[in-house]
Amino acid sequence: MFSKKVQSYINQIIIAPSEIQQDEKVFCRQVDTAPLMIWMSGYNALYCYFNSNWLEFTGTATGTSAFVQGEEIGNIWTCSVHPEDRQRCEDIYLRAFAVHDSFQRQYRLRRADGEYHWILDTAAPRFAVDGSFVGYIGYCIDLTEVPRVVCQPSLTESYSPSTNSSRRLRKITAKKQAAELAKALEQLEAETTKRQAVEAQLSQKTSELAAILQVLPDLYFRLNADGTILDYKAGKVESLYISPEDCQGKSLRECLPTSVGDRFQQAITQVLQTQYEVSFEYTLPLPEKNNIFEARLLPLPDQQVIVLVRDICDNIQEALIESDAKFRSIVENANNIIFSLTLEGIFSYVSPNWTEIFGHEVAEVEGKSFIPFIHPDDVHICVDYFQRILTTGKKQEAIEYRVKHKNGSWRWHTSNSSAIKDANGNIINFVGICHDTTDRKQAEIALKESAQREALLNRLSNHIRASLDLNYIVETAVQEIHHLFQIDRCAFFWYRQDADVPYWDKVYEVKSSFLPCLLNDQEATNAEIELIAAKTLNGEIIRINDVETVGDSIARQFLQDFGFTAFMSLPVHTQSGEIGTFSCGYCSGFRSWLDNEVELLQAVTVQLAIAIDQAKLYTQSRIAAQTAQDKAQQLEAALLELQQTQAQLIQTEKMSSLGQLVAGIAHEINNPVNFIYGNISHAREYTKDLLHLVDLYQQSYCPPTPEIHQQIHTIDLDFLKQDLPKILDSMNMGAERIRQIVLSLRNFSRHDEDGTKAVDIHEGIDSTLLLLQNRLKAKPGNPEIQVIREYGNLPPIVCHAGQMNQVFMNLLTNAIDVLEEGLGIGDWGLGTGEWGKVFQIPNAPCPMPNAQCPIPTIRIRSFIQEDRVIISIADNGPGMTEEVRKRLFDPFFTTKPVGKGTGMGLSISYQIVVNKHGGQIQCISAPGQGSEFVIMIPLQEQPST
Repeated sequence: MFSKKVQSYINQIIIAPSEIQQDEKVFCRQVDTAPLMIWMSGYNALYCYFNSNWLEFTGTATGTSAFVQGEEIGNIWTCSVHPEDRQRCEDIYLRAFAVHDSFQRQYRLRRADGEYHWILDTAAPRFAVDGSFVGYIGYCIDLTEVPRVVCQPSLTESYSPSTNSSRRLRKITAKKQAAELAKALEQLEAETTKRQAVEAQLSQKTSELAAILQVLPDLYFRLNADGTILDYKAGKVESLYISPEDCQGKSLRECLPTSVGDRFQQAITQVLQTQYEVSFEYTLPLPEKNNIFEARLLPLPDQQVIVLVRDICDNIQEALIESDAKFRSIVENANNIIFSLTLEGIFSYVSPNWTEIFGHEVAEVEGKSFIPFIHPDDVHICVDYFQRILTTGKKQEAIEYRVKHKNGSWRWHTSNSSAIKDANGNIINFVGICHDTTDRKQAEIALKESAQREALLNRLSNHIRASLDLNYIVETAVQEIHHLFQIDRCAFFWYRQDADVPYWDKVYEVKSSFLPCLLNDQEATNAEIELIAAKTLNGEIIRINDVETVGDSIARQFLQDFGFTAFMSLPVHTQSGEIGTFSCGYCSGFRSWLDNEVELLQAVTVQLAIAIDQAKLYTQSRIAAQTAQDKAQQLEAALLELQQTQAQLIQTEKMSSLGQLVAGIAHEINNPVNFIYGNISHAREYTKDLLHLVDLYQQSYCPPTPEIHQQIHTIDLDFLKQDLPKILDSMNMGAERIRQIVLSLRNFSRHDEDGTKAVDIHEGIDSTLLLLQNRLKAKPGNPEIQVIREYGNLPPIVCHAGQMNQVFMNLLTNAIDVLEEGLGIGDWGLGTGEWGKVFQIPNAPCPMPNAQCPIPTIRIRSFIQEDRVIISIADNGPGMTEEVRKRLFDPFFTTKPVGKGTGMGLSISYQIVVNKHGGQIQCISAPGQGSEFVIMIPLQEQPST
């Protein structure tokens, strides 16, 4: 499309700087052969070149020249010059650089072997063809071989041209060096001349390009890297966006639409980075039409870009016409709809079967936006779809959306689209194909609705199984129906037929927020909703698609008062005779109640009726179960009380029998013992008198006859006189002991005496210990059980003496059993020591002061605290666990082996102390700490239970 002549000149302009660079490289190769050390610097005062002689002398890079245009390699010079001469030489260089004049300087330069040599450095300025300053070129001479007087630093250094300097230089240098220098200068002059010729040729080509641009039909720009217009020529392209008069110095983004300006800036960046041509197409919205342009960008030196723009609208139009003709020939007979869209979403083509599928004529569609034909809820789907195609340039997965038919219905369609691109890969339009999926979509919707209905029934069934709370089930059903049918109001009513005036009671309601509460929480009678009530009581379904069509004025007015425009009611009749109804209301116009909706509600009512019956049965069963449980608890309590009473009666009977037996034995023993005890004193006196008489006989009739002497020896009269009083004393002691035992038996067995009376508690304890004396004595293998009595000063206590003796007997017997068991296994406790803390006794000693010794001990203590008597019975046995301690007073609980304990002793003791005397009994024990039972009895008599 572009002129070949223009393209040629542009290429020449681009190539010319490279030719100059090539000439400089040739120059450098020639200078490398010169015998002098030569260097060059740029217009920025930085060293940019050292020939191979200079580098070989300094040992920097032997045999290899260094030429880096635009980069500083001056560090090579700086590192090679002697530090003492460096600053002075730089000052000379910079003073000369400021006025672009030649100069000379002497300094010490380090050779490759590390030795410093004195150098004479001569430099001259360099200028371009246009006279602009471009830098310096200089050469260096080694002054080491020159006489010392010449090479001293005192040698005059100058940066001004003078003939004296030349004469001094000619004296210093050899003839051969002068000849070689002249030859090198000639070469430099020849290269400079050649470079000037190349620059002149470049200027000529630039002038020719300017002349060609005057007649070029394309729009021409020259831009910098920022997109600023440096040069502009309109050509024959009409552009209302850029004016030739005021575009100079402006940015393209100021002159073009934002999107086009951004595209140009991207292309500029790409050209400068790659140094290759970039082309693209863009559209400008002009007053008459949208024109399409092609832009080509080419790189120039100094970060500049040439832009050529041409109008290609006519060419594209011809190509589109040809493409449309082929496209139409392919899709005319297609079964599915084929369409083409512009990037703005305008239909540029639709296949003729659009009319058959959607009812619109093709002329009514082409040239129009696709948005009015798409369902409002699906527009964003289509827009996002085409945006993804435009962004990625790739075909996307099919989308599904609704298209409006001419008759107002919506048809489901599935579409696949892709992008059409131009030769440069730019998207120019979309093409797609869509096919009707309405039948399949309707089947899916019907299947989904069926699944929703089934899910609703399943949820209700699950709720019925999970909870038999009738209110919860009704609330769940109402909420589910309201959500599924998308109605304005759903409520459930019970028909309260047991009232004096039957009425309809609203149980639960779900409604839209703008609607008032149904009935305002007031009941409705049959007279107020006669038609609805009558049909519901008869089990009929009410379906009203339009309330205006209701013939009964009262029912119509009732429904209209609540804003109903459509109404449906389904009755609920249970096996138990309960009647209810589901009411579904719609307040936004006509509502056709579908058969499947009615079927669903019927299924719900059946489930609800079942739930109601189940709930009632469950409630009845719960009441029956609760009644049975209460009776069972009563029977259990009665049985327990009976067991306790029986055990107590048995124990009481045992104690009564034992008491009677003991009392009988005591009575029978008491008479002969009293006879014996009463005659012992007389026998002692008689014996004493007889022995005195014998003594008198012995004194009066001596010597005795042989027979008497023999008898005295036989009976050991002296021993008899001494032992007989002792025997009488022993008999007296034994009779006294029997009298005490009989007295104790009588005291212990007086439980059947009349009621309560004041007794000595200590006497009852001692009587019990006396009966247990045999178990306290030492036995083979078991030491004696010590009993420590620490009795306080107690007044007579009003109590059941016999029953309290029974408590003491149980506690002391258990303590003896525990100690015997501990003795058998060698296990003694150390005593708890806690009883004083529990009962706030100051300075209370440890219950078992000798517990650390392996001596089984029972300690009995009594005292008065406030208004109660406290008796403590402690042992130093092995103790017990917390679990055992908590169950000590439970009936029939025992830790003794089978046949040794009944588990009733402590239980009966608890009843005697707590129930009979209004006191308390506690146990303090822990493993290895012994056990302590504490009995607390009020000083005043308490009423027994």
